[in-house]
Amino acid sequence: MTKKTKIHDGIIGVLVLSSVIAGWKFDPWCLSLAGAVGAIMISSVFTGFCPIHYAVGKLVTD
Repeated sequence: MTKKTKIHDGIIGVLVLSSVIAGWKFDPWCLSLAGAVGAIMISSVFTGFCPIHYAVGKLVTD
């Protein structure tokens, strides 16, 4: 696993986990962030483009 992939997976994990915790503690509407991340992950399967992976690729060199 490359450094970029680890950073990408970490960012996705933090976004989803923080959305679930915020939805549980504060407001269920916070779960929409987890839904948006999931939708982007599904669309990236078909398009081959993930905005987070793109940004990590621009910022981090292997």
